[in-house]
Amino acid sequence: MADGQANLGKLTVIGQGTCVGGAQPNPPLDGFPGLCWMPDHPVFGNRVFTDDQKASVFDIAVRACEQPDQAALAAQFGTTPARVADAINYALKAGFLRQ
Repeated sequence: MADGQANLGKLTVIGQGTCVGGAQPNPPLDGFPGLCWMPDHPVFGNRVFTDDQKASVFDIAVRACEQPDQAALAAQFGTTPARVADAINYALKAGFLRQ
């Protein structure tokens, strides 16, 4: 699979999403260039979010369960498909999404 792509297939949300934020992002954000985190963002709180500050990983992950098209998700959130792919892949790695 090319960089900036995620195989969405059928995704399932697991838990409450605390794994996509918190006191420190775990897993670390290395390898996810389209994502950021800060302890107390004015919009996203302590959740991991896209570096253009358009959406949280949590919001993208939840919506990806209903809308598998990355371009459509990107348009919905006003961000890029590459950032959507980073968010989905991060949510999968964090254990918030399962395929």
